[in-house]
Amino acid sequence: MNGAAQGARLIGRLLLMASLFLAPDLAAFADTLPILQLRYSADTGANIVAVGQYASRQDYVSDNLAGSRMRVQIPGLPERSNLADFQVDTNGDVLFALDIGVSLGGTYFYPADVIKYSGGTFSKAFDAVAAGVPKGVHCDGVARLDTNSKLLLSFDRTFAANGFTVRPADVMLITAGAFSAKKLDAQALGFSSALNIVGIDAMGTHTDLLVAFDSAGTVGGVTFTRNDLLSVHLPSGVWTKRYALSSFSDRWNTAHVDGVAALNDTLFKDGFE
Repeated sequence: MNGAAQGARLIGRLLLMASLFLAPDLAAFADTLPILQLRYSADTGANIVAVGQYASRQDYVSDNLAGSRMRVQIPGLPERSNLADFQVDTNGDVLFALDIGVSLGGTYFYPADVIKYSGGTFSKAFDAVAAGVPKGVHCDGVARLDTNSKLLLSFDRTFAANGFTVRPADVMLITAGAFSAKKLDAQALGFSSALNIVGIDAMGTHTDLLVAFDSAGTVGGVTFTRNDLLSVHLPSGVWTKRYALSSFSDRWNTAHVDGVAALNDTLFKDGFE
């Protein structure tokens, strides 16, 4: 991390600490987890890095939220593929799903598989066939519970597996390669059946989710548009609109977010979980 980035991070921490002491409602602050770095991808190539700076549909953007953005490429992905969603582990491994079936490193991956890229090699982090996911289903949300822990996944259509009815706006917990629980239950929360989650991140916690939907709508009393990012503090059920990507670049008028990952400040993590 360079000096400017360290300075921006320190200033961000100081502002957050000040808001802790000045905020009249500390519970409300606790429902909004600080984010230091945001990563996102789009469903089409566009200049979403900066003016004249392009990111393709296989790339993602790393944004320090202080004016610095960088295009990140995963080597070897076919040009015709789209990075559906992704997770960046603390050791640098990238877990992701693609919108098409592909062969990488001699292994075939279905659109519902989660692919792990580590040290120049590709492997399956989630085997959709073994987990009972029907053909034709696509994985469109990839995250981890806490840091480098169990997978959290979302899919683009309704199906049944391991005793669960999985819906497009559900976030499923994976244990030993199988569906084990719903971290976010769309039906129980009264979500519209038209909503589909296309990007998720747990921000290094087991209590908070950052979510992108593939359409406008309302959840938890919060109205959002296609390129808004929302967070939910699961213990309280409080939803917050965190980012409107349309304010980041006018290219988000045509490109649509379909992948998110965030870096939380661990200084605050334990205190607000």
